[in-house]
Amino acid sequence: MDFHIEDPARKSSGWAQLDTVRLVLSSVVVISHANYVFITPLGYILLFPFIQWCAWLAVLAFFVLSGLVIGRALNRKRDGFFAFTVRRIGRIYPALIASFILVIALDVWLEFAGISTQAPSDAGPMVYGFSYDLKSALSSLATFGFLGRLDSDSNAALWSLAIEMRCYVVAGLLAQMIFARSIFIQVLSAAALLYVLNKLLLQDLLDRRTALSYFAFGCGIALSLFVKRIPTIIPAVRVDISYSLFIFHFPIMMAAFFVFYQPALPSIWQALYLSILSIMVSVTLSLASALSIEKLRFHTNAQSISATREVY
Repeated sequence: MDFHIEDPARKSSGWAQLDTVRLVLSSVVVISHANYVFITPLGYILLFPFIQWCAWLAVLAFFVLSGLVIGRALNRKRDGFFAFTVRRIGRIYPALIASFILVIALDVWLEFAGISTQAPSDAGPMVYGFSYDLKSALSSLATFGFLGRLDSDSNAALWSLAIEMRCYVVAGLLAQMIFARSIFIQVLSAAALLYVLNKLLLQDLLDRRTALSYFAFGCGIALSLFVKRIPTIIPAVRVDISYSLFIFHFPIMMAAFFVFYQPALPSIWQALYLSILSIMVSVTLSLASALSIEKLRFHTNAQSISATREVY
């Protein structure tokens, strides 16, 4: 997802167009959440199961693409688990931390304005408030998704990111076990991998959604062993905002909901207008993040560890 480094090989082999695919998938999720937050409280729920199903397929496709490009990156840049993890943290955390700052800022503003952040009883399927557990989120950040929770009522979209972070750990350890030149490092990596897999089996695989997410990522890893070039079918976006859009849009929508859906629900036309406005604000904020927060991340990391362009 990093757009800052021009990689001619990546462009010529068709991998750059995956930025566009991710943006489309992210947009499907954003539209689904806009329908959930703004439309279903008004009683328009006929299309809700279908739109929700489309969003779920988009998330699974995200995991497949992520496994595909991460597998390719690990195969091309065999510099060890630590360097790989540092690059992933450098890619994920700056914008993610900004999303938590956004949630806190919106919560403070809503409280200062005296606006209730509890879901109204007449909001239908929309049952989220604007609550979050900062301690749990910090625990998740500190353990790369293994403890605590990233997602909350105020930013429910983050559930999949925590799963993906755990997938990165498994993929990085597996790559180091295979590619390490030292037998000691291979044995150490294998032991760590077994420990992590055992923890995931006990913690996650009883949940169908989580298990399918792991399976989709694994399919992407398997595909990376065979896919070297992708036929260029669609143009690549110049600035990839898919990641930032994914992690910023939900708190913006939730804040708009509490401001404009109390004390009375709006009309369907007002709800559609709020949906479009929230999406536009989310896109603008995501673009600003891509051109500032993520650009600064590139300048700090590129000289030390990054020699080739990676894709989220």
